[in-house]
Amino acid sequence: MTHAGETSPSNFRTHLAVEWRALAFLMGCAALAVPLLFPGRIPGAVLVAALAGLATLFAWRALSSGTLVPRTPVDWPNLLFLLLLPLGVWASADPMTSWPAVYKIIAGWAILYGLAGLAGSAWMRYLPGVFLTGSLVLALLMVAGTRWFPGKGLLPSILYDFLPTRFLPWQSEGTHPNLTGGAMVILLPPAVALAAWSRTRWLRILAIIAVILVALVLMLTQSRGAWVAAVVALLLMPLLRYRRWWMVVVIAGIVGGVILLLTRPGWLVSNLFEPVQTTGTSLDTLPSRIELWIRSLAIVRDFGLSGVGPGMFERVVMVLYPPFFNEFTGEFIHAHNIFLLTAAELGIPGLIAQLAMFLALAAGLVVASKSWQSREQKDSATADLTALAIGLFGSLIAYASHGLTDAPLVAQRGYALSFAVFGAAAAVSTHLLTRPCLDESSGASTSSSGDSDSREDPEQTS
Repeated sequence: MTHAGETSPSNFRTHLAVEWRALAFLMGCAALAVPLLFPGRIPGAVLVAALAGLATLFAWRALSSGTLVPRTPVDWPNLLFLLLLPLGVWASADPMTSWPAVYKIIAGWAILYGLAGLAGSAWMRYLPGVFLTGSLVLALLMVAGTRWFPGKGLLPSILYDFLPTRFLPWQSEGTHPNLTGGAMVILLPPAVALAAWSRTRWLRILAIIAVILVALVLMLTQSRGAWVAAVVALLLMPLLRYRRWWMVVVIAGIVGGVILLLTRPGWLVSNLFEPVQTTGTSLDTLPSRIELWIRSLAIVRDFGLSGVGPGMFERVVMVLYPPFFNEFTGEFIHAHNIFLLTAAELGIPGLIAQLAMFLALAAGLVVASKSWQSREQKDSATADLTALAIGLFGSLIAYASHGLTDAPLVAQRGYALSFAVFGAAAAVSTHLLTRPCLDESSGASTSSSGDSDSREDPEQTS
């Protein structure tokens, strides 16, 4: 018999097994997602093996925990997406082009649910530090791996003389600055939130370093859309922390509107987009992007139920809706709007699933951060996770805001990063909403999770 406050050996072993199972599930999902992100470089047999491995991994989780996937706020939107994939492949005029996009989507889900499986485990206390470390490593890699365009004129070109002139060994050509900007803008809000509201000293120092480096790389990209998205995210993010912050937002909006009226809207357009060119291809001009948006709407009008298939946007536009402005040659890849791109490739149901995913994640983060602010002073680990939840809310805002004028993260590497952020958001919100407290002295959670794998309470008495 064990007394109150003690942990029986059997309960401790069960709890330990569940903790390591969550970590093993994450590592397995991440490892099997890698080949699916690069189908053009991986033999078909390996891709099939990766899909079979994921199916086996999720079956193992179902048998060991009683649930096929960790419970998250986005289960129903993801299920709708899953049901739409066969329809999208069927609607595609070239299934061989659509399959790589399908592999990418499956890899994104694997990353999301792998991270979501950590909810309720003691591993969650390390998530803020791991997130910041990953942000720092990625920012450093982007410094050496980006194909910088100093000619945009927004920054002095002399700044780029101090950057590396050779790309990373595994790159034939550098990463486009817009992709780098899209990556940095969703990593900046969590770093800012942890720097401002973390109660762990070393974590706050690490967050400040991450803010400086990530912001510097974001600035060097000269990505106007990413800059605007960063401002919007950092302006709205504190709404989850301070009740009267909406007054700051209103004042900022009024001041911005007055400045716009005084300087005329043409000034804003000319500074957000390149001047219109009469020759050559430039996706930085406003008319060229509007042309892609109009063609996206035309696709939705004609293929609204099924879409044209994953990965088929550019090919269908070039055949059925050829662009004329700026001598497009078919290298625009996507619609430069994540919502229009989804509607064009997966139809209106796909757009509904995408919007539902964003709203569900955002709502979960809002509720989780609000419900914990009254108790976070008792637990620094919980305070850090609450700060991370607020920062991830800012990441969602930045992703959606930047996605209105660009979609750089639809590429494989960007897609993996975005779904890692979504998975972290799902894990943090689920954890804060289902685990009453993190006991710092034991390093383990002290109540059972809402997930049906039923992690044993280490303070259960017999």
